[in-house]
Amino acid sequence: MNKRFLPLILLVLSVLLSHGCTNQSANTAQSSNTYQSTNTTVSTKTSSDEKAGPIVQTDERAEQTEKKTEEEPEYPIKPFTEESLYDLLVGELAGLRNNFNVAQERYLAQARQTRDPGVVERAAQISAYTNNKPALLEMALLWIEIAPQDLNAHSLASMSLTQHGRYEEAFPHAVFSLKNGVNESLMNLVISANKASKEQRNQLLQQFPALEREMPDNQFLLLSKAMLLRQQELLPEALGTANQLLSLNPSIQPAIMLKAQLLHRLGKKQEASTFLKQALANIPNSKRMRLQYARFLADDDLEGAHKQLSILAKQYPNDPDLLFSLALASKGLKYEEEAKQLFTQLTQYPITAYSAHFELGVLAEKDNDIEAVQTHYRKVRSGPKFLPATVRLSKFMTQQGQLDEARLYLQKLRLEHPQQSAALYQIESELLSEQQLLDEAYDVLSNAISRDPNNIQLLYMRSLLSEQQNNFAQSEQDLRAILAKDSDNAMALNALGYTLTLHTDRYEEAHKLIVRALELNPGDPATIDSLGWVFYRLGNYEEAIKHLREALSKLPDPEVAAHLGEVLWVTGEQEEATSVWQKVLEKDPDNAIIRETMERLNAK
Repeated sequence: MNKRFLPLILLVLSVLLSHGCTNQSANTAQSSNTYQSTNTTVSTKTSSDEKAGPIVQTDERAEQTEKKTEEEPEYPIKPFTEESLYDLLVGELAGLRNNFNVAQERYLAQARQTRDPGVVERAAQISAYTNNKPALLEMALLWIEIAPQDLNAHSLASMSLTQHGRYEEAFPHAVFSLKNGVNESLMNLVISANKASKEQRNQLLQQFPALEREMPDNQFLLLSKAMLLRQQELLPEALGTANQLLSLNPSIQPAIMLKAQLLHRLGKKQEASTFLKQALANIPNSKRMRLQYARFLADDDLEGAHKQLSILAKQYPNDPDLLFSLALASKGLKYEEEAKQLFTQLTQYPITAYSAHFELGVLAEKDNDIEAVQTHYRKVRSGPKFLPATVRLSKFMTQQGQLDEARLYLQKLRLEHPQQSAALYQIESELLSEQQLLDEAYDVLSNAISRDPNNIQLLYMRSLLSEQQNNFAQSEQDLRAILAKDSDNAMALNALGYTLTLHTDRYEEAHKLIVRALELNPGDPATIDSLGWVFYRLGNYEEAIKHLREALSKLPDPEVAAHLGEVLWVTGEQEEATSVWQKVLEKDPDNAIIRETMERLNAK
């Protein structure tokens, strides 16, 4: 045996031998078999800086444990068999060596065999650490069976059953914990119930009347009930319960926040803001309440929101999320110098650096500061702002007459970010299309598709570009390639149906494709417009007008207006057709789609 493991093994043996039994003699049988290090509360909270695996207590930790004996259950004393002792030793050593599979296997086996509460608890600890949810639930329920009055066991059972979506079964264990002074179990259950079905939440709510009679005026019970009522969208009832809770304790912040949010949801925005303002007068240092107040104000009073965020920024000068909200408010109020200072400060925080550089780039664009635009957008290296920054920078460079440089920049990014390659090809293609360099744009997409032939977005973009080039055969080919991979792709079905309607006389086929697209994406205005247009081609003017009116009401787009106006004109409703077109021309007098339609129909 390797000598460096010897002290660990001796330490494990000393603990096991002092608390277990290696034979059936009367002397050893009187020793507690409970593995001392298992008498700790199970927790699922782990982090990278925690020591992994089961840990044998040192003398110092043993002394600390002894101080807690009044809070911990005293398990009955009984002997271990040699086989059990051996398995526990192997499991403990495996844990010390980070071999958690073996540690878990041995402890689970011994928990089932010995039904010893301490061993069951230790098995639960290991299952929690390794995130083995089925094993954790099994141990929690076994622990409850063996030690029905153990508070830790009930807390664990509530948490584990909740993780499995068994809310009604978890509820009694959470209530047991609540009655014994532990509120977290019920709170965690109710928060998790946001993912439950309405029926599951209703079953939970049915338990509250009896509990309220048993525990009248229990604040955590009332808060849990109010939260469940909100999740059920029973907002007036939730507000009534929140008011009941606040009458017992006007300063309980979760109830204050809940009431304010409920008032806001009920459309009483001014009342919600006033209520929070009054609450802040009594609790001025509440970060959550002031932030919520600022969010309410931001709807209609950005200046007021800015004031509240400024107060918070002074209280919490190193909170990057707060500073970012303040910077956005400053930008919205056109306090551009203040916004620049804040965003510059935020570039020093890793969590906000890329977003701050993006905002600084936007501000630099406004000032036409070419150097600053390039500097800030190029520093957005990843995250949700990476592609928007790339789009804005490439377009800005093109506007400055640097199209070739923009393309080289995009090619460089594709090498540095291969996972974003398809999106970067699309950006380059769109850039070229905007410059009416359609052949080059097509070549870029074709090059991208040759590298990624199954990319549906690339195929779809090339189909649109092919239509612009009057290459309808290629457009249809790409759309059918998409449907071969995904027959229920509503976007491709609608595009193919609309393309066939515009450029062929295969109207019946087009109609079937568009109807199927609408079945998959009901209510989509673009698809409704396509359906109206194919009905027009089929000669069904009544259905065409009905669908085109619906499409225009949902999507006031010039192309939809052109379609509706044309059908109205052809059916003799020329005054209404002109009115539809004029609404577009009032906003865009030179709109090419409307002008072309009117000229083609000789409409004046």
